[in-house]
Amino acid sequence: MTMTGNWQLPTRPLAVVIFSGIVSLLRWVILAVILLILAPTLLSYFDNPRRYIAAEYLYRGNDYIMQTAGTEVRKYFPTRILGRDRTDWVLIGGFLILALGSGAIRRRVEMRSAKRRMRLQVAQWKRDMQIKEGSVASKELDAQVQILQTTKGVDRQELLRVFAETKKKLDSLGREVAFLSVDVVNSTKMKLQEESASVQYDFQEYRKLVEGVFRARGVLKSAWTPDGVMACFADIDTAVNAGKDIIRSLVGFNRDVKLMKHEFHVRCGVNSGYVHFDDSTPMEAMSDRVIDIAGHMQKYADPNTVAVPRKIIEPLRQEHGFEESDKVVDGYEVSSWKEGKA
Repeated sequence: MTMTGNWQLPTRPLAVVIFSGIVSLLRWVILAVILLILAPTLLSYFDNPRRYIAAEYLYRGNDYIMQTAGTEVRKYFPTRILGRDRTDWVLIGGFLILALGSGAIRRRVEMRSAKRRMRLQVAQWKRDMQIKEGSVASKELDAQVQILQTTKGVDRQELLRVFAETKKKLDSLGREVAFLSVDVVNSTKMKLQEESASVQYDFQEYRKLVEGVFRARGVLKSAWTPDGVMACFADIDTAVNAGKDIIRSLVGFNRDVKLMKHEFHVRCGVNSGYVHFDDSTPMEAMSDRVIDIAGHMQKYADPNTVAVPRKIIEPLRQEHGFEESDKVVDGYEVSSWKEGKA
């Protein structure tokens, strides 16, 4: 699920695209009007310019502007400078201010839109990778986005740089890990017609056994339900071996430790993938499809077997003694290991 790649902001909203286009068109119109106002001055350097059709159209355009806009300007602004009518200067100055102002507004709207899109994109990344609000990872990302909220006048290149850094930060929070789901087979039936003291003792000892295996295999984190557990390991090989160790250890446990009549049997499911991993987030707070599939593999596994998606275990199949099965879980063909294999 790595999200490396080219850094690109999400598509601009249609309203922003339309607004930007209108402002661009307005600025081109303003440029054309300014050129019309300057036309007589520029054409005065040519001999008899009015005999040319194109020049005549420029003069007519200038006359129209001076008679309409110029008349209105003279009503509200002083236009005589050093004894001469400089309505053209006033008009040019006004249009330049309008062009600069509209350009500044456009840049501000586009930048605010880009900042908002970046914040929404980062929020979406956090949801996709199950980064909980308030976690260390979330705070680090929020601090990066805060740069946009406190920086004024940042240009697009700077925005893209911050965008890239934020995305890289998010990518760095993910890693490839493996999950092992273990559950006791028919645990409810096992407890029927048994002394409560024996039940409590046996399940406490069972938990000690499992946690001992986890520690020996370097578990990264784990979370228990009443009789089941989900554990996270650094790689698929370690997770599979932990499941095999638990199943093998139950032979001696059933013979020498348990007090209940029924023996302990477990189902194990393993899956691996790229997920967000934050040491400060407890296992029970983690949520990802990779974890869900590990749980589903366990649910449909046979007693005292380890079930794994075939495509994941294929490179290790011979080493671990996995065999193909006819089961399909969440769209994945299943391979299984059972006691007596490697």
